[in-house]
Amino acid sequence: MNLLRFVRNCGKLRLIALLIVLAAAVRVQAADVSSRLAEILVPSNKTTFGGKVVALRTGDVLFEYHANTPMIPASNQKLVVLAAAIDQLGGDYQYTTVLAIRDHDLVVIGSGDPVFGDERLSKRDDVAITHVFETWAARLKELGIEQIPGDVIIDDSIFDKSFVHESWPKNQYQKWYEAPIGGLNFNANCVTATVRPTKAGQPARIGLIPPNKYVGITNETKSSDQSSVIVLRPRHSDDLILRGKVNRYGELAPVTVRDPGLFFGAALKEHLIGSGIPVGGNVKRETVRLKQGLLPTDVHIVAVHRQGLPDVLMRAGRDSLGMVAEGVFKTLGVKHAGQGTWSSAASALNAYFRKLGIPAKQVSVDDGSGLSRKNRLSPAASVRILQHMYADPAKFNLLSGSLAVSGADVGTLRKRMRDKAVRARVFGKTGTIAGVRTLAGYIKTDSGDWLAFAFFYNTVTGKSPKPRMDDACRFLVDWRDPSQDVMRTANNGATDGD
Repeated sequence: MNLLRFVRNCGKLRLIALLIVLAAAVRVQAADVSSRLAEILVPSNKTTFGGKVVALRTGDVLFEYHANTPMIPASNQKLVVLAAAIDQLGGDYQYTTVLAIRDHDLVVIGSGDPVFGDERLSKRDDVAITHVFETWAARLKELGIEQIPGDVIIDDSIFDKSFVHESWPKNQYQKWYEAPIGGLNFNANCVTATVRPTKAGQPARIGLIPPNKYVGITNETKSSDQSSVIVLRPRHSDDLILRGKVNRYGELAPVTVRDPGLFFGAALKEHLIGSGIPVGGNVKRETVRLKQGLLPTDVHIVAVHRQGLPDVLMRAGRDSLGMVAEGVFKTLGVKHAGQGTWSSAASALNAYFRKLGIPAKQVSVDDGSGLSRKNRLSPAASVRILQHMYADPAKFNLLSGSLAVSGADVGTLRKRMRDKAVRARVFGKTGTIAGVRTLAGYIKTDSGDWLAFAFFYNTVTGKSPKPRMDDACRFLVDWRDPSQDVMRTANNGATDGD
Protein backbone atom coordinates (compact mmCIF):
# COMPACT_ATOMS: atom_id res chain seq x y z
CA MET A 1 0.00 0.00 0.00
CA ASN A 2 2.83 2.39 0.83
CA LEU A 3 4.48 1.67 -2.51
CA LEU A 4 1.22 2.30 -4.37
CA ARG A 5 0.72 5.57 -2.50
CA PHE A 6 4.29 6.62 -3.39
CA VAL A 7 3.68 5.93 -7.08
CA ARG A 8 0.47 7.95 -7.04
CA ASN A 9 2.15 10.84 -5.27
CA CYS A 10 4.90 10.81 -7.86
CA GLY A 11 2.24 11.05 -10.56
CA LYS A 12 0.64 14.05 -8.83
CA LEU A 13 4.00 15.76 -8.48
CA ARG A 14 4.68 15.27 -12.17
CA LEU A 15 1.25 16.71 -12.98
CA ILE A 16 1.83 19.75 -10.77
CA ALA A 17 5.21 20.35 -12.35
CA LEU A 18 3.70 19.96 -15.80
CA LEU A 19 0.96 22.47 -15.01
CA ILE A 20 3.51 24.99 -13.77
CA VAL A 21 5.52 24.64 -16.98
CA LEU A 22 2.44 24.89 -19.17
CA ALA A 23 1.12 27.93 -17.29
CA ALA A 24 4.44 29.63 -17.90
CA ALA A 25 4.15 28.68 -21.56
CA VAL A 26 0.69 30.25 -21.70
CA ARG A 27 2.08 33.51 -20.35
CA VAL A 28 4.90 33.43 -22.88
CA GLN A 29 2.47 32.78 -25.72
CA ALA A 30 0.20 35.62 -24.57
CA ALA A 31 3.19 37.95 -24.51
CA ASP A 32 4.15 36.75 -28.00
CA VAL A 33 0.61 37.45 -29.30
CA SER A 34 0.63 40.96 -27.85
CA SER A 35 4.12 41.64 -29.19
CA ARG A 36 3.25 40.40 -32.65
CA LEU A 37 0.06 42.48 -32.79
CA ALA A 38 2.01 45.54 -31.73
CA GLU A 39 4.43 44.93 -34.61
CA ILE A 40 1.54 44.70 -37.04
CA LEU A 41 -0.67 47.51 -35.75
CA VAL A 42 1.37 50.26 -34.12
CA PRO A 43 2.43 52.89 -36.68
CA SER A 44 5.89 54.41 -36.79
CA ASN A 45 4.73 57.83 -38.02
CA LYS A 46 2.63 60.53 -36.35
CA THR A 47 -0.61 58.57 -36.78
CA THR A 48 -2.17 57.85 -33.39
CA PHE A 49 -3.40 54.36 -32.62
CA GLY A 50 -5.43 52.64 -29.93
CA GLY A 51 -6.53 49.03 -29.85
CA LYS A 52 -7.75 46.13 -27.78
CA VAL A 53 -8.42 42.42 -28.34
CA VAL A 54 -10.24 40.14 -25.89
CA ALA A 55 -10.92 36.39 -25.99
CA LEU A 56 -14.65 36.29 -25.34
CA ARG A 57 -14.95 32.84 -23.76
CA THR A 58 -12.36 33.54 -21.06
CA GLY A 59 -12.26 37.34 -20.98
CA ASP A 60 -8.48 37.24 -21.37
CA VAL A 61 -6.97 40.41 -22.83
CA LEU A 62 -4.76 39.42 -25.76
CA PHE A 63 -3.70 42.93 -26.71
CA GLU A 64 -3.99 46.45 -25.33
CA TYR A 65 -2.46 49.66 -26.61
CA HIS A 66 -3.77 53.04 -25.46
CA ALA A 67 -7.09 51.22 -25.16
CA ASN A 68 -8.65 53.69 -22.71
CA THR A 69 -7.89 56.74 -24.85
CA PRO A 70 -11.03 58.38 -26.30
CA MET A 71 -10.64 58.67 -30.08
CA ILE A 72 -12.73 59.73 -33.08
CA PRO A 73 -14.57 56.55 -34.07
CA ALA A 74 -15.98 57.69 -37.45
CA SER A 75 -18.61 55.13 -38.49
CA ASN A 76 -17.75 52.85 -35.59
CA GLN A 77 -20.16 55.12 -33.75
CA LYS A 78 -22.82 53.12 -35.59
CA LEU A 79 -21.75 49.92 -33.83
CA VAL A 80 -22.52 51.59 -30.50
CA VAL A 81 -25.94 52.69 -31.76
CA LEU A 82 -26.72 49.20 -33.08
CA ALA A 83 -25.80 47.55 -29.79
CA ALA A 84 -27.78 50.08 -27.75
CA ALA A 85 -30.82 49.58 -30.00
CA ILE A 86 -30.70 45.81 -29.58
CA ASP A 87 -30.34 46.21 -25.83
CA GLN A 88 -32.86 49.02 -25.28
CA LEU A 89 -35.46 48.47 -28.01
CA GLY A 90 -35.22 44.68 -28.32
CA GLY A 91 -34.84 42.53 -31.39
CA ASP A 92 -38.60 42.37 -31.97
CA TYR A 93 -39.01 46.16 -32.12
CA GLN A 94 -41.06 47.41 -35.08
CA TYR A 95 -41.44 50.80 -36.72
CA THR A 96 -45.04 51.57 -37.71
CA THR A 97 -46.17 54.02 -40.38
CA VAL A 98 -49.91 54.68 -40.24
CA LEU A 99 -52.12 55.69 -43.16
CA ALA A 100 -55.46 57.20 -42.10
CA ILE A 101 -58.41 59.27 -43.26
CA ARG A 102 -59.62 62.38 -41.46
CA ASP A 103 -62.60 64.02 -43.09
CA HIS A 104 -61.37 64.98 -46.58
CA ASP A 105 -57.67 64.61 -45.76
CA LEU A 106 -55.27 61.72 -46.06
CA VAL A 107 -53.05 61.44 -42.99
CA VAL A 108 -49.68 59.71 -42.63
CA ILE A 109 -48.19 59.32 -39.16
CA GLY A 110 -44.55 58.28 -38.95
CA SER A 111 -42.50 56.60 -36.25
CA GLY A 112 -39.08 57.37 -37.73
CA ASP A 113 -38.72 54.29 -39.96
CA PRO A 114 -35.44 55.05 -41.79
CA VAL A 115 -35.72 52.30 -44.43
CA PHE A 116 -39.19 53.09 -45.80
CA GLY A 117 -38.83 52.77 -49.58
CA ASP A 118 -35.19 51.70 -49.22
CA GLU A 119 -33.73 50.95 -52.64
CA ARG A 120 -31.47 48.06 -51.64
CA LEU A 121 -34.09 46.28 -49.52
CA SER A 122 -36.64 46.75 -52.30
CA LYS A 123 -34.25 45.24 -54.83
CA ARG A 124 -33.62 42.28 -52.53
CA ASP A 125 -37.37 41.70 -52.20
CA ASP A 126 -37.93 42.27 -55.94
CA VAL A 127 -40.36 45.15 -55.42
CA ALA A 128 -40.38 48.83 -56.37
CA ILE A 129 -39.35 51.45 -53.81
CA THR A 130 -42.99 52.61 -54.00
CA HIS A 131 -44.30 49.15 -53.08
CA VAL A 132 -45.94 50.33 -49.84
CA PHE A 133 -47.54 53.24 -51.72
CA GLU A 134 -48.92 50.69 -54.17
CA THR A 135 -50.48 48.63 -51.38
CA TRP A 136 -51.92 51.78 -49.83
CA ALA A 137 -53.49 52.89 -53.11
CA ALA A 138 -55.00 49.43 -53.53
CA ARG A 139 -56.36 49.55 -49.98
CA LEU A 140 -57.97 52.95 -50.54
CA LYS A 141 -59.69 51.62 -53.64
CA GLU A 142 -60.87 48.54 -51.72
CA LEU A 143 -62.54 50.90 -49.27
CA GLY A 144 -64.22 52.79 -52.09
CA ILE A 145 -62.03 55.89 -51.69
CA GLU A 146 -61.46 57.04 -55.26
CA GLN A 147 -60.16 60.53 -54.53
CA ILE A 148 -58.67 62.67 -51.76
CA PRO A 149 -60.50 66.01 -51.88
CA GLY A 150 -58.37 67.54 -49.14
CA ASP A 151 -54.68 67.56 -48.28
CA VAL A 152 -52.00 64.97 -47.63
CA ILE A 153 -51.18 65.57 -43.96
CA ILE A 154 -47.85 64.34 -42.68
CA ASP A 155 -47.16 63.91 -38.98
CA ASP A 156 -43.44 63.38 -38.43
CA SER A 157 -43.42 64.87 -34.93
CA ILE A 158 -41.92 61.72 -33.39
CA PHE A 159 -38.56 63.33 -34.24
CA ASP A 160 -37.60 66.98 -34.10
CA LYS A 161 -37.21 69.15 -37.22
CA SER A 162 -33.43 69.38 -36.96
CA PHE A 163 -32.94 67.12 -39.96
CA VAL A 164 -29.16 67.48 -40.29
CA HIS A 165 -26.59 67.78 -37.53
CA GLU A 166 -24.80 71.08 -37.03
CA SER A 167 -21.42 69.31 -36.80
CA TRP A 168 -21.62 67.65 -40.21
CA PRO A 169 -19.37 68.95 -43.03
CA LYS A 170 -20.97 72.02 -44.56
CA ASN A 171 -19.63 71.30 -48.06
CA GLN A 172 -21.05 67.76 -48.37
CA TYR A 173 -24.74 68.39 -47.73
CA GLN A 174 -25.96 66.95 -51.06
CA LYS A 175 -24.00 63.68 -50.71
CA TRP A 176 -26.03 60.55 -49.92
CA TYR A 177 -24.01 59.90 -46.75
CA GLU A 178 -25.14 63.24 -45.31
CA ALA A 179 -28.84 62.67 -45.94
CA PRO A 180 -31.25 64.19 -43.40
CA ILE A 181 -33.32 62.17 -40.96
CA GLY A 182 -36.95 62.79 -40.03
CA GLY A 183 -39.98 61.15 -38.50
CA LEU A 184 -41.02 60.19 -42.05
CA ASN A 185 -38.38 59.10 -44.57
CA PHE A 186 -38.39 57.76 -48.10
CA ASN A 187 -35.74 56.33 -50.42
CA ALA A 188 -32.91 57.23 -47.99
CA ASN A 189 -34.13 60.85 -48.34
CA CYS A 190 -32.45 61.16 -51.71
CA VAL A 191 -33.68 61.83 -55.22
CA THR A 192 -32.06 60.71 -58.46
CA ALA A 193 -32.28 62.79 -61.62
CA THR A 194 -32.49 60.99 -64.98
CA VAL A 195 -31.47 62.48 -68.33
CA ARG A 196 -32.51 61.54 -71.86
CA PRO A 197 -31.43 63.31 -75.08
CA THR A 198 -33.94 64.99 -77.41
CA LYS A 199 -33.03 66.87 -80.60
CA ALA A 200 -29.44 68.05 -81.02
CA GLY A 201 -28.93 71.40 -79.31
CA GLN A 202 -32.19 71.15 -77.37
CA PRO A 203 -32.50 70.62 -73.60
CA ALA A 204 -32.45 67.01 -72.50
CA ARG A 205 -35.56 65.49 -70.94
CA ILE A 206 -35.22 65.33 -67.15
CA GLY A 207 -36.98 62.91 -64.82
CA LEU A 208 -36.88 62.17 -61.09
CA ILE A 209 -36.70 58.95 -59.11
CA PRO A 210 -39.02 58.86 -57.25
CA PRO A 211 -41.42 61.12 -59.20
CA ASN A 212 -42.48 64.09 -57.06
CA LYS A 213 -43.30 67.80 -57.21
CA TYR A 214 -41.35 68.68 -54.07
CA VAL A 215 -38.02 68.83 -55.90
CA GLY A 216 -37.82 71.43 -58.66
CA ILE A 217 -35.62 71.25 -61.76
CA THR A 218 -33.50 73.91 -63.45
CA ASN A 219 -32.52 72.37 -66.77
CA GLU A 220 -29.32 73.78 -68.25
CA THR A 221 -28.47 70.69 -70.34
CA LYS A 222 -28.25 70.27 -74.10
CA SER A 223 -28.64 67.16 -76.21
CA SER A 224 -25.34 66.47 -77.92
CA ASP A 225 -23.04 63.79 -79.32
CA GLN A 226 -21.21 63.82 -75.97
CA SER A 227 -22.27 63.14 -72.41
CA SER A 228 -21.05 65.03 -69.36
CA VAL A 229 -23.65 66.14 -66.84
CA ILE A 230 -23.45 67.45 -63.29
CA VAL A 231 -26.25 67.91 -60.79
CA LEU A 232 -26.23 70.49 -58.00
CA ARG A 233 -28.60 71.47 -55.22
CA PRO A 234 -27.99 74.87 -53.62
CA ARG A 235 -27.76 74.44 -49.87
CA HIS A 236 -30.99 76.26 -48.97
CA SER A 237 -32.98 75.21 -52.02
CA ASP A 238 -35.21 72.30 -52.98
CA ASP A 239 -34.31 72.65 -56.67
CA LEU A 240 -31.78 70.63 -58.65
CA ILE A 241 -29.63 72.36 -61.25
CA LEU A 242 -28.50 70.13 -64.12
CA ARG A 243 -25.76 71.28 -66.47
CA GLY A 244 -23.88 69.63 -69.32
CA LYS A 245 -24.27 67.60 -72.49
CA VAL A 246 -26.40 64.49 -72.93
CA ASN A 247 -26.18 61.84 -75.65
CA ARG A 248 -27.79 58.85 -73.91
CA TYR A 249 -30.10 57.94 -71.07
CA GLY A 250 -28.50 58.03 -67.67
CA GLU A 251 -29.15 58.21 -63.94
CA LEU A 252 -27.09 60.76 -62.05
CA ALA A 253 -25.72 60.46 -58.53
CA PRO A 254 -28.39 60.62 -55.80
CA VAL A 255 -28.86 64.01 -54.17
CA THR A 256 -30.22 64.63 -50.68
CA VAL A 257 -33.50 66.46 -50.09
CA ARG A 258 -33.88 69.17 -47.46
CA ASP A 259 -37.11 68.11 -45.73
CA PRO A 260 -37.73 64.34 -45.45
CA GLY A 261 -41.38 64.64 -44.40
CA LEU A 262 -42.47 66.97 -47.20
CA PHE A 263 -40.53 64.80 -49.66
CA PHE A 264 -42.36 61.70 -48.37
CA GLY A 265 -45.74 63.40 -48.73
CA ALA A 266 -44.98 64.69 -52.23
CA ALA A 267 -43.87 61.25 -53.42
CA LEU A 268 -46.99 59.66 -51.95
CA LYS A 269 -49.25 62.26 -53.52
CA GLU A 270 -47.66 61.78 -56.94
CA HIS A 271 -48.02 58.02 -56.68
CA LEU A 272 -51.68 58.23 -55.72
CA ILE A 273 -52.39 60.51 -58.68
CA GLY A 274 -50.56 58.11 -60.97
CA SER A 275 -52.64 55.25 -59.54
CA GLY A 276 -55.89 56.97 -60.43
CA ILE A 277 -56.62 58.58 -57.05
CA PRO A 278 -56.70 62.38 -57.54
CA VAL A 279 -55.56 64.57 -54.66
CA GLY A 280 -57.22 67.98 -54.47
CA GLY A 281 -55.06 69.65 -51.86
CA ASN A 282 -51.41 70.06 -50.92
CA VAL A 283 -48.88 68.34 -48.70
CA LYS A 284 -48.97 69.86 -45.22
CA ARG A 285 -47.26 69.14 -41.90
CA GLU A 286 -49.36 68.80 -38.76
CA THR A 287 -49.06 67.08 -35.40
CA VAL A 288 -51.99 64.68 -35.36
CA ARG A 289 -50.92 62.11 -32.79
CA LEU A 290 -51.89 62.95 -29.20
CA LYS A 291 -49.28 63.21 -26.45
CA GLN A 292 -50.11 59.75 -25.14
CA GLY A 293 -49.42 58.30 -28.59
CA LEU A 294 -53.11 57.78 -29.31
CA LEU A 295 -55.00 59.10 -32.34
CA PRO A 296 -57.96 61.49 -32.23
CA THR A 297 -61.34 59.83 -32.67
CA ASP A 298 -61.90 61.48 -36.06
CA VAL A 299 -58.77 59.83 -37.50
CA HIS A 300 -59.61 56.44 -39.03
CA ILE A 301 -56.78 54.02 -39.78
CA VAL A 302 -56.67 52.63 -43.32
CA ALA A 303 -53.40 50.69 -43.24
CA VAL A 304 -50.29 50.19 -41.10
CA HIS A 305 -46.86 49.44 -42.50
CA ARG A 306 -44.55 47.63 -40.09
CA GLN A 307 -40.79 47.41 -40.38
CA GLY A 308 -38.73 45.07 -38.21
CA LEU A 309 -35.43 46.05 -36.62
CA PRO A 310 -33.05 43.48 -38.21
CA ASP A 311 -33.13 44.97 -41.72
CA VAL A 312 -32.73 48.45 -40.26
CA LEU A 313 -29.65 47.38 -38.31
CA MET A 314 -28.19 45.65 -41.34
CA ARG A 315 -28.45 48.78 -43.49
CA ALA A 316 -26.84 50.86 -40.75
CA GLY A 317 -24.14 48.32 -39.92
CA ARG A 318 -23.25 46.18 -42.91
CA ASP A 319 -23.85 48.95 -45.44
CA SER A 320 -22.96 51.87 -43.13
CA LEU A 321 -25.91 54.01 -44.28
CA GLY A 322 -25.67 57.10 -42.10
CA MET A 323 -29.26 58.31 -42.18
CA VAL A 324 -30.44 54.86 -41.05
CA ALA A 325 -28.06 54.98 -38.09
CA GLU A 326 -29.35 58.45 -37.24
CA GLY A 327 -32.90 57.13 -37.41
CA VAL A 328 -32.05 54.40 -34.92
CA PHE A 329 -30.17 56.96 -32.82
CA LYS A 330 -33.19 59.25 -32.57
CA THR A 331 -35.46 56.26 -31.94
CA LEU A 332 -33.37 55.63 -28.84
CA GLY A 333 -34.09 59.25 -27.95
CA VAL A 334 -37.82 58.55 -28.26
CA LYS A 335 -37.49 55.57 -25.95
CA HIS A 336 -35.48 57.65 -23.49
CA ALA A 337 -37.35 60.95 -23.49
CA GLY A 338 -40.50 60.73 -25.64
CA GLN A 339 -39.16 62.51 -28.74
CA GLY A 340 -36.17 61.86 -30.95
CA THR A 341 -33.74 64.77 -30.82
CA TRP A 342 -29.95 64.88 -31.06
CA SER A 343 -29.88 65.64 -27.35
CA SER A 344 -32.29 62.94 -26.18
CA ALA A 345 -30.53 60.38 -28.35
CA ALA A 346 -27.14 61.30 -26.87
CA SER A 347 -28.62 60.99 -23.39
CA ALA A 348 -29.89 57.52 -24.27
CA LEU A 349 -26.43 56.40 -25.39
CA ASN A 350 -24.81 57.86 -22.30
CA ALA A 351 -27.28 55.93 -20.14
CA TYR A 352 -26.29 52.77 -22.01
CA PHE A 353 -22.61 53.47 -21.34
CA ARG A 354 -23.36 53.86 -17.63
CA LYS A 355 -25.25 50.58 -17.60
CA LEU A 356 -22.16 48.83 -18.96
CA GLY A 357 -19.84 50.56 -16.52
CA ILE A 358 -17.96 52.43 -19.24
CA PRO A 359 -16.15 55.46 -17.76
CA ALA A 360 -17.61 58.77 -18.94
CA LYS A 361 -14.15 60.09 -19.77
CA GLN A 362 -13.77 57.41 -22.47
CA VAL A 363 -16.82 58.48 -24.51
CA SER A 364 -18.50 61.58 -25.90
CA VAL A 365 -21.64 61.47 -28.06
CA ASP A 366 -22.49 64.00 -30.75
CA ASP A 367 -24.36 62.04 -33.44
CA GLY A 368 -25.25 58.45 -34.30
CA SER A 369 -23.61 57.94 -37.67
CA GLY A 370 -20.07 59.01 -36.79
CA LEU A 371 -19.99 61.77 -39.38
CA SER A 372 -19.38 64.31 -36.63
CA ARG A 373 -15.76 64.75 -35.58
CA LYS A 374 -16.89 65.55 -32.03
CA ASN A 375 -17.70 61.93 -31.16
CA ARG A 376 -15.22 60.14 -28.93
CA LEU A 377 -15.01 56.43 -28.17
CA SER A 378 -12.17 54.44 -26.65
CA PRO A 379 -11.20 51.03 -28.07
CA ALA A 380 -11.82 49.61 -24.58
CA ALA A 381 -15.38 50.98 -24.57
CA SER A 382 -16.03 49.46 -27.97
CA VAL A 383 -14.76 46.07 -26.84
CA ARG A 384 -16.81 46.27 -23.63
CA ILE A 385 -19.94 46.74 -25.73
CA LEU A 386 -18.99 43.77 -27.91
CA GLN A 387 -18.46 41.66 -24.78
CA HIS A 388 -21.85 42.70 -23.40
CA MET A 389 -23.57 41.67 -26.62
CA TYR A 390 -21.71 38.35 -26.75
CA ALA A 391 -22.96 37.41 -23.28
CA ASP A 392 -26.52 37.10 -24.64
CA PRO A 393 -26.72 34.69 -27.62
CA ALA A 394 -29.79 36.37 -29.13
CA LYS A 395 -28.24 39.84 -28.92
CA PHE A 396 -24.92 38.54 -30.22
CA ASN A 397 -26.52 36.85 -33.21
CA LEU A 398 -28.49 39.98 -34.11
CA LEU A 399 -25.48 42.30 -33.77
CA SER A 400 -22.97 40.08 -35.56
CA GLY A 401 -25.53 39.46 -38.30
CA SER A 402 -25.84 43.22 -38.79
CA LEU A 403 -22.13 43.77 -39.43
CA ALA A 404 -20.07 43.61 -42.60
CA VAL A 405 -18.39 40.27 -43.29
CA SER A 406 -14.84 39.96 -44.63
CA GLY A 407 -14.75 39.09 -48.32
CA ALA A 408 -18.56 38.89 -48.64
CA ASP A 409 -20.40 39.99 -51.77
CA VAL A 410 -21.99 42.99 -50.03
CA GLY A 411 -21.09 45.36 -47.22
CA THR A 412 -18.18 47.60 -46.41
CA LEU A 413 -15.75 44.66 -46.04
CA ARG A 414 -16.57 43.12 -49.41
CA LYS A 415 -13.25 44.20 -50.94
CA ARG A 416 -11.13 43.40 -47.89
CA MET A 417 -9.73 40.13 -46.55
CA ARG A 418 -11.00 38.11 -49.49
CA ASP A 419 -8.35 35.38 -49.16
CA LYS A 420 -9.68 32.00 -48.11
CA ALA A 421 -7.99 31.94 -44.70
CA VAL A 422 -9.87 34.97 -43.39
CA ARG A 423 -12.94 35.23 -45.64
CA ALA A 424 -16.19 35.16 -43.64
CA ARG A 425 -14.22 35.13 -40.35
CA VAL A 426 -14.35 38.84 -39.52
CA PHE A 427 -17.65 40.49 -38.61
CA GLY A 428 -16.88 44.16 -38.37
CA LYS A 429 -17.82 47.80 -38.58
CA THR A 430 -15.56 50.00 -40.61
CA GLY A 431 -15.07 53.72 -40.11
CA THR A 432 -13.68 56.33 -42.49
CA ILE A 433 -13.64 60.11 -42.40
CA ALA A 434 -10.76 62.47 -43.11
CA GLY A 435 -7.74 61.38 -41.05
CA VAL A 436 -9.63 58.53 -39.34
CA ARG A 437 -9.67 54.80 -40.08
CA THR A 438 -11.29 52.33 -37.68
CA LEU A 439 -12.38 48.71 -37.56
CA ALA A 440 -14.09 46.87 -34.70
CA GLY A 441 -16.14 43.75 -34.27
CA TYR A 442 -15.79 39.99 -33.89
CA ILE A 443 -13.37 37.38 -35.21
CA LYS A 444 -14.11 33.66 -35.34
CA THR A 445 -10.83 31.77 -35.07
CA ASP A 446 -9.87 28.50 -36.75
CA SER A 447 -10.32 26.74 -33.41
CA GLY A 448 -13.88 28.06 -33.05
CA ASP A 449 -13.18 30.73 -30.43
CA TRP A 450 -14.65 34.23 -30.69
CA LEU A 451 -12.59 37.37 -30.20
CA ALA A 452 -13.74 40.98 -29.80
CA PHE A 453 -11.45 43.66 -31.18
CA ALA A 454 -11.22 47.38 -31.84
CA PHE A 455 -8.50 49.09 -33.90
CA PHE A 456 -8.74 52.90 -34.07
CA TYR A 457 -6.41 55.19 -36.02
CA ASN A 458 -6.63 58.98 -35.81
CA THR A 459 -4.58 61.79 -37.40
CA VAL A 460 -3.72 59.34 -40.17
CA THR A 461 -0.75 60.40 -42.27
CA GLY A 462 1.01 58.54 -45.05
CA LYS A 463 -0.21 55.11 -46.10
CA SER A 464 -3.64 53.87 -45.11
CA PRO A 465 -3.63 51.67 -42.00
CA LYS A 466 -6.26 49.36 -43.50
CA PRO A 467 -3.65 46.72 -44.48
CA ARG A 468 -2.35 46.74 -40.90
CA MET A 469 -5.84 46.08 -39.54
CA ASP A 470 -6.48 43.34 -42.09
CA ASP A 471 -3.15 41.65 -41.31
CA ALA A 472 -3.96 41.74 -37.60
CA CYS A 473 -7.27 40.02 -38.31
CA ARG A 474 -5.47 37.37 -40.37
CA PHE A 475 -3.08 36.75 -37.50
CA LEU A 476 -5.92 36.50 -34.98
CA VAL A 477 -7.88 34.01 -37.08
CA ASP A 478 -5.02 31.58 -36.42
CA TRP A 479 -5.05 32.24 -32.67
CA ARG A 480 -5.62 29.22 -30.44
CA ASP A 481 -6.47 29.41 -26.76
CA PRO A 482 -3.40 27.92 -25.02
CA SER A 483 -5.38 27.19 -21.86
CA GLN A 484 -7.23 24.50 -23.78
CA ASP A 485 -3.93 22.79 -24.46
CA VAL A 486 -3.10 23.02 -20.75
CA MET A 487 -6.39 21.37 -19.82
CA ARG A 488 -5.96 18.58 -22.35
CA THR A 489 -2.43 17.91 -21.15
CA ALA A 490 -3.52 18.06 -17.52
CA ASN A 491 -6.29 15.54 -18.18
CA ASN A 492 -3.86 13.25 -19.91
CA GLY A 493 -1.39 13.67 -17.07
CA ALA A 494 -4.04 12.83 -14.53
CA THR A 495 -4.91 9.68 -16.44
CA ASP A 496 -1.29 8.67 -16.68
CA GLY A 497 -0.84 9.28 -12.94
CA ASP A 498 -3.62 6.84 -12.09
